[in-house]
Amino acid sequence: MTLRPPSPGRLQSTAIDCNRLQSAPPGRCGFQPRPFQKRPARRAHRKLFTFHFSLFTLLFALLALFPAPVLAGHFDITVDPFYNDTLLRGSFGGSPVYFFLGPSPTMEKAVISFIDASEKTLDACLFDLDMPSFTQAFIGAHKRGVKVRVLLDKDNAAKAYAVADDLKQMEQLGILQLVHNRSGLMHNKFMVADGVRVWTGSYNLTRNGSVYNDNHAIVLESPDLAENYTKEWEEIAEGRHGKRFAWPTPHPEVRIGNTAVQNYFPPEDDARGAIKNLIDSATNEVVVLAFSFTDATLVEALGAAVKRGIRVLMVLDTGMSRQAAARTRQLRELGVNVRLSPGILLHHKVVVADRQTVVLGSANFSSGGFDHNDENVLVIQAPHFARAMIQEALRCWRAEPYSVTKWRTQIPNTP
Repeated sequence: MTLRPPSPGRLQSTAIDCNRLQSAPPGRCGFQPRPFQKRPARRAHRKLFTFHFSLFTLLFALLALFPAPVLAGHFDITVDPFYNDTLLRGSFGGSPVYFFLGPSPTMEKAVISFIDASEKTLDACLFDLDMPSFTQAFIGAHKRGVKVRVLLDKDNAAKAYAVADDLKQMEQLGILQLVHNRSGLMHNKFMVADGVRVWTGSYNLTRNGSVYNDNHAIVLESPDLAENYTKEWEEIAEGRHGKRFAWPTPHPEVRIGNTAVQNYFPPEDDARGAIKNLIDSATNEVVVLAFSFTDATLVEALGAAVKRGIRVLMVLDTGMSRQAAARTRQLRELGVNVRLSPGILLHHKVVVADRQTVVLGSANFSSGGFDHNDENVLVIQAPHFARAMIQEALRCWRAEPYSVTKWRTQIPNTP
């Protein structure tokens, strides 16, 4: 994977390269016109026309029997140069990867671009939604013929006053379903476009998430990963909350290019165990960005890592770190270097191990996140991406705004 930010003062865009596409989206790469040829004799021309007519008849018959595969629309985004550092483009093998950081205008632009790029289907499973630009984008996608299906937490929908009329319209159009998890929260924040492209992360589709909170979102392209998230969408739509009624994840581990990606959907999947194993196997460094870090198993794992000589750095949200269930004092007593995020709310749910592997997603590191809520977690083994995530950790540690070009900040050596 080569993951790098745009150059200073320049906007990058991803162009369709006809020579590299195996199946180009319609209208993007056309056939070259043939050179003019002298018309053959009339009789020969009739024979040729008869042959071509028969060939095309057969071709259309075959197309009717074997429909063309669904191709995702072209997704791309440009940002204000002032916020270049909030967008990273790269690839896992030949598959594009987009990584977005907030708070910044980039988050809102990215969501709208993702929705607008859908051509056939668009599924969304959202804990919160309160921005009119997003609801209007969903309605617009429906009107242009995209099969839109949105799941939204019922309790948050009742408080989304800014989009109340839009949500009512979406229900009338049959593209919105309100859901409720009685044992916990329906806490997902993911979308799936055209059965190929997946959006996920810690970012809620809200004004607070866009303007005030430290957040992340990632866009990956993988049919297997998209199948996982579509199955989770269907599970929640049918009210299958919790471990007892959940379906198995179709592809617990996928490869995107040469990058291994593990996919977990708590509470039915053991994301806690996967993160503990990652911490236990670390040999140099563990970095944590967490809105909430109260899980006893992971606290003990970090303490054990410190005893092994592993450097453990953690940035916690200030407000949550002062809650009764917080383990901030215990973490510090165990030797974890803890810093509280000043100012804005830190909403990341990230672990980086040895600058090689990144854990991210919607799940807080708590018993609620692992045992009760509907969540999703990715474990991505990609060193370049891990180092980029370390840079975000440094920004949060220093409480720097995005005007600072953090991607050019030197990363200190690991002892």
